[in-house]
Amino acid sequence: MTGAAQVADALEQLGGFFALAAPPARGTDAVHWVEVLSETALEARFAAVRAALASSTGLPVEEVDPRVAVSATQVGLASRLWSVALAGAVLHSWVPDLSSAALVASPVHRGAVPLGVADPDRGMPIASTTEAAAVIGRTVTEGSLAALDEACARVGRTAGRVLLSNAASSLVGAGRVLASRRPEAADRTDELVRLLLAGPALSAGGSFAEDGTFLRSGCCLFYRLPEHGLCPDCVLAPAHPELVTEAH
Repeated sequence: MTGAAQVADALEQLGGFFALAAPPARGTDAVHWVEVLSETALEARFAAVRAALASSTGLPVEEVDPRVAVSATQVGLASRLWSVALAGAVLHSWVPDLSSAALVASPVHRGAVPLGVADPDRGMPIASTTEAAAVIGRTVTEGSLAALDEACARVGRTAGRVLLSNAASSLVGAGRVLASRRPEAADRTDELVRLLLAGPALSAGGSFAEDGTFLRSGCCLFYRLPEHGLCPDCVLAPAHPELVTEAH
């Protein structure tokens, strides 16, 4: 029987945001998802990300818009959820339980356990892309991701439009990375991404044009960082093409 431990071993080979600890040792390096999204933990994470952005841009930390740090934090956590969910479903026809009740992660930014599951054998076998979209929709879109967005809006005081379009853009980005690393699964990945994006919780976050390009409905605010410019999928990009950059 496929389990998260076996899937995690395979996902680790994809690197980056696909890594999944199954299961990590609980303690200072792995706490429940609810604890990761607590006010105290999020405020500390926002501060750490803000300091990292200041260091990378040369700005004094007080000149980095706090909302940019909130946006960057949410994008990082959302990208991990999407990457594991997509790769598990597309490559292994099995998705670990990624609901809020099942997830653990480091309570700090860049901790030892970016994302993990409490029970390595709890998950769902997937027989079709439609079924995968339904399972991921329940566990991620309406579960752990919804909890993340709500916490970032409440603690970080960031507009819902920013968070919603971040979630949609992160989904598309995770799909593109997976397709680039496993080209034989590109069509299935694209189909799953589009099904998820069409769901009621994400559909207002952005859409695909006829030529296949994705345009988000809000801005991630990263343009407020020096020399960053606009992301290619930014809602502001069509009106300001001269500001578009590949930097993310």
